[in-house]
Amino acid sequence: MYSEFKAFLRKPDIGGALAVAAGVAFFFNCVLLPLVGRAGSSAPHAGKNRLAFLAVLGLTFALAALATWSKLLRRSEDKSRLPYWSLALCGICVAIFILLMAGRLAV
Repeated sequence: MYSEFKAFLRKPDIGGALAVAAGVAFFFNCVLLPLVGRAGSSAPHAGKNRLAFLAVLGLTFALAALATWSKLLRRSEDKSRLPYWSLALCGICVAIFILLMAGRLAV
C-alpha cells in the first residue's frame, strides 16, 4: 500500500495539483487571519476563532508538505528542480504557527 501511494505521489500532475491546493488553502488562511487578530482575539468566541484558524493552518501545512514530498519523490527520478515554492509555503506555515502560539498575531 505504501509503495502504491508513493507511486501515486510521483506523478507530475499530482505534485502540481497538491501545490495549487496548498496555495488556495493558504489564500483561505489569509482570509481567516482577522479571526486571530486584534478584533478576533478579544471576541467572546475567541477560542473557536483560534481553533478554526488552526484547522485551516494545519490543512495548508499538510497540503504543502505533501506537495513538497511529491515533488521531491519525482525529483529523485528525473532530476527536476527543487520545489522552492512548496518548501517556502511550509516555512511560512511554521512561522505563522509559532507567531500564533506566541500570541504575536493578536497584537
